[in-house]
Amino acid sequence: MTKSNGYLNTIHFRKIVLIFLLFVFCWCLCSCKGDKSFAMIFSGIMDADITRVSSQAQGIITELKFDEGMEIKKDQVLINIETEKLGYQLDQNRSLLEELNNQYLAAISQLEMAKAENNNIKIKYNRFLDLMKIDAAVQQDVDDLKTRYDTSTQQIKYVQSSIDAIKSRKKQAVSGTKIIDKQLKDAKITSPISGTVIVRYVENGELVSLGSPVCDITDLSLLWTKIYIEEKNMPFIKLGQKVRLKIDGIDDKTMEGRISWISDKFEFTPKTILTEETKASLVFAAKVTVLNDKGILKIGMPVTVIVNRES
Repeated sequence: MTKSNGYLNTIHFRKIVLIFLLFVFCWCLCSCKGDKSFAMIFSGIMDADITRVSSQAQGIITELKFDEGMEIKKDQVLINIETEKLGYQLDQNRSLLEELNNQYLAAISQLEMAKAENNNIKIKYNRFLDLMKIDAAVQQDVDDLKTRYDTSTQQIKYVQSSIDAIKSRKKQAVSGTKIIDKQLKDAKITSPISGTVIVRYVENGELVSLGSPVCDITDLSLLWTKIYIEEKNMPFIKLGQKVRLKIDGIDDKTMEGRISWISDKFEFTPKTILTEETKASLVFAAKVTVLNDKGILKIGMPVTVIVNRES
């Protein structure tokens, strides 16, 4: 009887434990179903939009006004390039313009004189035609006046064509002057944006060519990272959605970011973030932008992106 009661008590105890565990499992299951949100975790590397400044002129750097790590304002002069030859060309063009202006004024004066002479000959020619009608003039005089009138008319056309040629040369000289002025302006290389110089490619006294890189500038106050989202999770990611970034190696530091771009095309998971679970996954790229006004984040820094998924 004692052994039988002990065996029954053991079975009864196991039933109680099993029922308790089943109850706990059901409670956990119900709790999970009742929780409508959970976090999705992504890995990323911080990056920034970089502007590469290139030279628009060719020549020797005479003045270098920046260095790596320096804060730069928009339109700030970074480099001055030697402009002595351009200065000579500009002086030459200005002298040419002055000479052409003098030629133009002289041609205008010559045209006025030719027109006046042509008009006088025309009046005299018409008068002799009238005299011939009453036999008061001879044909030879009329013919001579006609020849002089035709020659005078041709002279007007010749002077006018000379004026047109001078005008054309003046336009070319003015355009040449504008080109030189533009080259002089380009010899002062300025920054197209405000930001921080992260790479410098040139040295003072160096010869730079047209299009050669001068430096890279970026706005370090606004960084971004890319995350890759599986297709099944795409309905839970929206533009403008706020996310949290955790800096790897700093347990208690998180920063707020937002989804600023989502690709409309899927791709295979990049090899740089390849894992066994996502090796063959089709994913959509998204960009997370973070305000970095305190300078905590750095380009190339690994981070963990935490996105709360709302079901």
